[in-house]
Amino acid sequence: MTAVVNDTVSSFSTPNTDDSFSSENQNIKQLEQQVDQMINQALQQSSSSLGQNTTGQDAAGTLASYMNQNGISSLDPNKLYQLANNPPAGTPPEVSSAASYMLQNPDVYQQIETHDVSGADGISGVGNFEWAAQGGLDSEPSSSTTDSMNSTSTQGAMMGAQDAAGTLSSYMSQNGISSLDPNKLYQLANNPPAGTPSDVSAAASYMLQNPDVYQQIETHDVSGADGKSGVGNFQWAAQGGLDQMVFDGTSQLPDMNLDLSMNMPNMPDYTQTLSA
Repeated sequence: MTAVVNDTVSSFSTPNTDDSFSSENQNIKQLEQQVDQMINQALQQSSSSLGQNTTGQDAAGTLASYMNQNGISSLDPNKLYQLANNPPAGTPPEVSSAASYMLQNPDVYQQIETHDVSGADGISGVGNFEWAAQGGLDSEPSSSTTDSMNSTSTQGAMMGAQDAAGTLSSYMSQNGISSLDPNKLYQLANNPPAGTPSDVSAAASYMLQNPDVYQQIETHDVSGADGKSGVGNFQWAAQGGLDQMVFDGTSQLPDMNLDLSMNMPNMPDYTQTLSA
């Protein structure tokens, strides 16, 4: 009986499992990447939610204190984006939260940064934040600034991520613009070149008001939130790329069973042969 069993087993050719294991490794790597995306989004949403519970005066005070303690004379949307999404080691979470608040509330930031000098250049000195921290925002801003900003913000709020990305990608292609960053988005939203369509300003406003969406777009080609997004990223998002990303804590994970035997259905069942 033993000889028969040995002959039976030896008659089987050794299955080639290299392809199966290679496929499994790719699935595991894909799973790891998507878990990383989930973690990054959770951190981003945490910062965003903290920002939503902050007021303009509180956020300004936090940033003013941080700037004074670290010898930072001014901030702009690019620096705010870095503080919110990719801060230096040791940055207090309250500072990232305050930066996130300013990005999500560009109308408030505009009131602060234009306090000393009219014209939305996006650069705000520490004195402006100190003014806002002492209740300066409670004073009535000029109607022209507020009305213009509110109009753009309202239009942006009515847009979807895919629509906004499509609008910006088309504008960039038509005008030979290779990339955008928070500074350029701020200019497009609040101080655009003459002749810029209102939809483009609204799309830029949308990206500023939804930094979590913008981060998913700008990190599509290169990991790491540096704030710069090429036209290809916007084109990808305009074609539904964001639908494949992680949203609301859920993920479209590959249909994979971590039991290797379940992922290699072509392997012979030796147990049945040996028991025969």
